[in-house]
Amino acid sequence: MRAVFGRRALVTALGLAAGCTAGDAGGLGGPRLEVRWTGADTAAFGARATAEWCDSLKLLEIRAMAGDTGVGLALYPRGGIEPGTYPIRRPEVADTTPPAAAIALRWFSQAAVRGFRGDSGELSLRRVAGGALSGRFSATAHAVSGGERLSLTGSFDGLHARPAARGCAAPPPPGSAPPPPASAPDVD
Repeated sequence: MRAVFGRRALVTALGLAAGCTAGDAGGLGGPRLEVRWTGADTAAFGARATAEWCDSLKLLEIRAMAGDTGVGLALYPRGGIEPGTYPIRRPEVADTTPPAAAIALRWFSQAAVRGFRGDSGELSLRRVAGGALSGRFSATAHAVSGGERLSLTGSFDGLHARPAARGCAAPPPPGSAPPPPASAPDVD
């Protein structure tokens, strides 16, 4: 049951990136996420980041978006937000094997939307001055559509988790029918 909600969290993060024009790609202050990737494409991205904690799903969602580019990280701790190492797994299994993390990114290329999901790697989370969250990650990712692969490295700093403002729902009661699977937009 949690797997459906985990996929929805990443799909939501990626979907927001496609339609979001607010961002702070050039700003230097505040919480930030930086990522570089090589492989099927090579680029770097950095933007203001947010962190939201969904208590009912035990999910920390970190997002950075600027223009039409976005990165989403979903962390699934055993209980609350705890420093430590989180193996990066495919989104459909990350939430069933805590502690774990999932990562996804998307951007518009010259002719299409490019989307990638992490399938292996590691994320290291720590608390710094004032209780802020900081971390580093490295992962491999595969294209949502096609066989292309990327190697990702990145970091985030200065994040203060706040309660989830949207999309945080309790799992359905035991014995109820599962919700229909989330569908991802077609991407190249």
